[in-house]
Amino acid sequence: MAPEFEQARLDDVDDLLRLYRRAHGANYPIAMGTDPDVMVAEIEAAHTTWLVWRKDGHVVASITGHVEAQDRLGKIAGLVVDPAAQGGGVAHHAVGQITERMLASGEVDSVYGTARTIHLAPQRVCLRNGFHALGLVPNLFKHAKRETMALLAKHRDGVLGQRAEVHKVPKSLEKLVMTTHEKIGLPALPEFVDDSDIPAAETSRLEIIEASRFVQRHFERNINDPARRFYPLHKPNVLLADEQGEYQIYGHLNRHDGYCTIFGATPGPQKLLPHLGGVIDTLAGMGAPHVETLVPLHEFDELSALLAFGFLPVALYPAMRKDGDLYHDYVVMVHTPQPPDFRGLTIDEAFRPFTEQYIELWTQKFLNTNGVFCS
Repeated sequence: MAPEFEQARLDDVDDLLRLYRRAHGANYPIAMGTDPDVMVAEIEAAHTTWLVWRKDGHVVASITGHVEAQDRLGKIAGLVVDPAAQGGGVAHHAVGQITERMLASGEVDSVYGTARTIHLAPQRVCLRNGFHALGLVPNLFKHAKRETMALLAKHRDGVLGQRAEVHKVPKSLEKLVMTTHEKIGLPALPEFVDDSDIPAAETSRLEIIEASRFVQRHFERNINDPARRFYPLHKPNVLLADEQGEYQIYGHLNRHDGYCTIFGATPGPQKLLPHLGGVIDTLAGMGAPHVETLVPLHEFDELSALLAFGFLPVALYPAMRKDGDLYHDYVVMVHTPQPPDFRGLTIDEAFRPFTEQYIELWTQKFLNTNGVFCS
């Protein structure tokens, strides 16, 4: 008989803490599995669905779903099954039941999740529940070491057929786009155009403001374009401001995992792009060498500039944002100085094209010796 998951209760918190400790040991880095105050808040939160399966009066499996209603996106996370209950399809039912609830609610158009690559099971649980492989994000998550994560998503019926056409993309994205086309389809194939030359780098001194509530209020006042505010389930907590007042950039800084997502620049991304080198150096000095951003697939100039500064495309999320009657595809662009390291990983075949295109681009960008040697 299939396990039936139900909503977590406040009196489940102690049971959940023990469950996460049994499954992950004492060093699990996520507050939702270790901090009882955070767990209580999430169980009570309107944007969170926390499902558990009880057996013999105790919680033996758990999974959470988070909804960003404004962006019509959901995320699953925190899947855990008691080691004594593993191997019976419990994880499969957990992912299936929470995803079905979220997509049936009418609040979201797609649900995504990240899966660890040190084991096959988390990836295959999602794939067998109808999720599509979207890419690999290298060096994202810090557990025992920095880990590469697989990105997957499942869409509500009909959404993928309502995507906006894209007419041209930088040639460096060709393999990523073609892989997506082969697996999911595109409204029409774009033209692949040679990447633009690197922009002239400009230097500037940056002031850094780390005050999450102030930065959030500042962001809400200054970034009005929905496309520029778009970074699901992330809130800005750091502001980098040019000392001369020419531009400001918002980001979400995670010092524990050593990464920063950047989004929402004023007066706009074109003003910021020539300063990207300095922004990257500043964030690295703050303990965030991994820098990530989301860019619409149709923004050719922005993608080209990011490529020129060493950002690489690691994933393509189809129909990620709704705009009127159509949905736009988004590219996950990552800048990380750490070379790709796939030793010890176990990755499903569905992610092979994304892995190979990343290795190829990384090698071309950082190990190309053309013009280095002189006679």
